[in-house]
Amino acid sequence: MNKALWWVATIFWILAAVPAAVAAAMSFMMFDAPGSMESPLTVALFWSVLTSPVFCLLGAGVPWLLRAKPYGMWLFLLPFVDIAAAVVIVALVEYSCGGSFVCP
Repeated sequence: MNKALWWVATIFWILAAVPAAVAAAMSFMMFDAPGSMESPLTVALFWSVLTSPVFCLLGAGVPWLLRAKPYGMWLFLLPFVDIAAAVVIVALVEYSCGGSFVCP
């Protein structure tokens, strides 16, 4: 992978960490509805959103630490693990709970 692409990917994930941090700060509001604390899907989505800035920063830094390894460039995709988890959880909330965070 070209070194310029490494820099672009690194800057992208560092910049993506900023709105992810805002979303993480707002994620506590998922528990405003009574009974939402008992919903496992809401709790899973909360943790997924809360950890997204960490995944973005890991996706920016870890590839540089392991750049000598053949799989080093693939670590730029690390934040997509958290994004995919959030998308799956939101789809499950929509499907099984009708979009409500209060779901048994």
